[in-house]
Amino acid sequence: MRQLTVTAAACLLLLTGANAQTVKPAAPYYDLVALRVEFVPDTSSFTTGDGTFSGLRLPVEPKVDPLPHDAAYFEAHLAFLEHYILTASAGRTRIVTHLIPEVVRLDSPMATYSPVGLDSDSKSERSKLANLVRDAWTKADVESTFDPMRFSNKGNIVFVLFHAGVGRDIELVGTTLDKTPQDLPSLFMGTNTLADLGISGLKFKGLPVDHSLIIPRTETRPGVNPFTDEPYLLELSINGLLAASFISYLGVPDLFNTDTGESVIGPFGVMDPLGIFAYRGLFPPLPSAWTRAALGWAIPEDIHDPGTYDLAAGEIARIEISEAEYFLLENRVRTPDDTGLTLHIFNEGKISTQRFPATSDDFDRFNVGAFQGGVVTRASSYDFALPGRDADNQQYNGGILIWHIDERQFSRAVNNDPDALAVDIEEADGAQDIGFDGNIGSPFDFYFSDNPSSVALPSGLTISLYDNRFGPDTTPDSRTNEGGNSFLTFDNFSASGPNMSFSVQKDAGEHVTDAGMVELGSETTQEGSVGIAAGRRVVFTGTELIVPGADRVNALARPAYSAQGMAVVDDQDGGIAFREYELIGEQLMARRSVTLPAELPMAGPVVYHDNAHYAHFTGPDRSQVFRIASGVDRYDIDDGGLGVIATDEGVYFVGQSQAGLIGEASTWTYTLDSDAGYPVMGRDRTGLWGAIPLSTALVVLEPDGETRRISASAYVGGAVFSSLLAIADLDQNGVLDLITTAGNRVVAFSQGGALLPPFPIEIGAPATSAPLIYQSDDAIIIVVSAADGNIYAFDLDQKGRVIPGFPLSAGRAIKATSLILSDTLSVVTESGILRNYKLNNIGRALWAQQHGTGQNASFVALPTKQAETAPLLNAAETYNWPNPIRDGHTFFRCLTSEASQISVTVVDAAGSLVGSLDFATSAGVPHEVPWKTSAASGIYFARVEATSVSGRTDSHLIKLAIIR
Repeated sequence: MRQLTVTAAACLLLLTGANAQTVKPAAPYYDLVALRVEFVPDTSSFTTGDGTFSGLRLPVEPKVDPLPHDAAYFEAHLAFLEHYILTASAGRTRIVTHLIPEVVRLDSPMATYSPVGLDSDSKSERSKLANLVRDAWTKADVESTFDPMRFSNKGNIVFVLFHAGVGRDIELVGTTLDKTPQDLPSLFMGTNTLADLGISGLKFKGLPVDHSLIIPRTETRPGVNPFTDEPYLLELSINGLLAASFISYLGVPDLFNTDTGESVIGPFGVMDPLGIFAYRGLFPPLPSAWTRAALGWAIPEDIHDPGTYDLAAGEIARIEISEAEYFLLENRVRTPDDTGLTLHIFNEGKISTQRFPATSDDFDRFNVGAFQGGVVTRASSYDFALPGRDADNQQYNGGILIWHIDERQFSRAVNNDPDALAVDIEEADGAQDIGFDGNIGSPFDFYFSDNPSSVALPSGLTISLYDNRFGPDTTPDSRTNEGGNSFLTFDNFSASGPNMSFSVQKDAGEHVTDAGMVELGSETTQEGSVGIAAGRRVVFTGTELIVPGADRVNALARPAYSAQGMAVVDDQDGGIAFREYELIGEQLMARRSVTLPAELPMAGPVVYHDNAHYAHFTGPDRSQVFRIASGVDRYDIDDGGLGVIATDEGVYFVGQSQAGLIGEASTWTYTLDSDAGYPVMGRDRTGLWGAIPLSTALVVLEPDGETRRISASAYVGGAVFSSLLAIADLDQNGVLDLITTAGNRVVAFSQGGALLPPFPIEIGAPATSAPLIYQSDDAIIIVVSAADGNIYAFDLDQKGRVIPGFPLSAGRAIKATSLILSDTLSVVTESGILRNYKLNNIGRALWAQQHGTGQNASFVALPTKQAETAPLLNAAETYNWPNPIRDGHTFFRCLTSEASQISVTVVDAAGSLVGSLDFATSAGVPHEVPWKTSAASGIYFARVEATSVSGRTDSHLIKLAIIR
């Protein structure tokens, strides 16, 4: 006979959408109201029993949850729930249960309420279960004499439906169990689910019923022994299911893969079917460390420093990677005194006890043959349900479990993505295989000294991966969910027992090292940034400036920073004022305050240039720029403003339709067709030029006064460009390039509009600010912060390879722009935590912070010397891509040493003209233009001819293929 193993396919369905953001500490007291409901009797072979509590006929008398299933039977299960929750919560939550004396019989058979078919999870099918909740409580309200005045706590009431069927919670395919597809699945229907399915306003005896736990009378199923043709039973209790359902009501999500039904945390917690049906469901293990902590049933000890720490049985330690990602270590002991287990069991109207030794051949998590029979009402140690015996019959008593928690995943897929789990157990035996190939967890998944775990390789060789340590180079490892360095190692685990110890080490990474964190006490916005003032890191949150551990002041925009302090514009006194602060010790001392007669909203940061500060205010069609030096000068400009840029030849105003030196005629004029971000400018050997980010394009202000448009769609599809740019010489050719982000892509363009290799580079979540750029030895490194709280770093000399140690897990989300100062990267999370990381191989920063400098210049200047003998056409930069051309679209790319006119002529193998295009280039920067063709498949040749402004000429031949 095929051995049936209960896996995560045997699951309760959680339809509440619960996640970590909504899990609140459990209340101290709950009243639980349980209603028994049966159906119109049927003779269907598609349901187990006839739909009534008296109509279940089993071929063998069960020992687990035996008949009769009368009031005393259900009261015994409720007694179990009371004791389990009291124990799991360490006395912090108490349930008082109330079984309604009447059994309600509905007017329809069970099948009426059963979601069936391939679309059983559809709204129309699930509404059948919602109708069960409605019909049962509506009829009970009329027929029952139950008096809710007996409740001890009317504020927290839980409603349970015990129905007369068997739960449809076991995978039946491939077994010899009776196939009954119209049985009812077990689930918790929450307030939002019922409302979404059209059920609201339900009341029972004046009490609003906005949820229900739907629980079967039993999970025991009949079947046939395929070898003897004799009937048999798969005996499963509803105790574990009842406990997990109540915890679901408290808001805790399922911790298995609800897409596939595979186990994730195994038998190490009750929110996984391997825990629900441990010991055939008689009693589940305690909830996981995360569940207990989230519900307020355990208070983890936060560990910040290296050292050796003790953990008593049931205690939890929390070691943080970031506010969102951390490890929980707990000491779980199967039986504290190692003497075995005592069960309290209800059967035939009375309670008795049964004791089991620590080791028993006929009572373990797979076989409960020694169980005397009945309903378990309490266990002396619920963690006796944890794995304890190995294949050689050696008994173990638990140890330290390491949980990897990533709270960002609760709002995504919880435990449905194997590569990004919200609650993951780090299996000490080396093989992260719970849920795969029938693996159900083992006693070697605990950490303890002398763990004898070994792994058999396909070659037949057996090796041990366990060395009593958990770190970045162990299996499993301590890296973050995205594969970055957590900088943590746990080792020196003691022998298992009621009191254990372990050590915490803080690691230094090869390329980056954790350098500590500071809590600011304020959230940050997209406008926020990290800066440096008087040698100290400061944070502009978007509304105020914070000096960590010291003072804070209001600010309308990013200040201009200096070696003494900062210059701020605020409105705290009812008017607009410019203030200069000096940072002395722990205080910001106001040294100067000037009222600004601004009539418009402030736009952009305070800019410092040549002993003066500039504050810019703008409306839709006019702007005001104030120059604050010894006095205040005002410039009124008939154009909506985008930004003020401090260049090496003066301060430029960049507006919606023009750009030029403040107070002088415009150098560039243009038309913008969408919302624009903050501009940048630079000087290199091509001259002075700039760029304006739009949502779907970049507008380049060329040195000759012309403009060029770079479309986003050709490179990033429907994603939109960031409102912030960085500017740096990425390819070290003496010409500046533009770097920005679009969704979850980092892109870089030459001044001529060509996409630079190896871009685009994809990251794991949408980027939230302009990239930072630094030089490391001979490599250029791009650093990008993302909405998922991770920090990514890429080596451009290694084709965009992620720097070892990255991505760094900094928090739940990052919105503000980071800072590179000296050898330290400083990042502030949305929740207001400033984290510092030491960059071990940094040379110099090329774009170190928002707007490039502490003075918010938004400008970079390079040496302007040009090579004298460079050919007009750079052969390595003259090509088309993609090649071959598969969809009729390609780009022709070229780089010229002088400003030139380019002519491209495409012919077939016979020399017949296929197409041509002409365009202009600027000196020293790659240019790209698209070409579309309907030519047939074949080999073609493109001749690229360049004529420079000085009269030089050059040409290059490209062989290209078209495939249809």
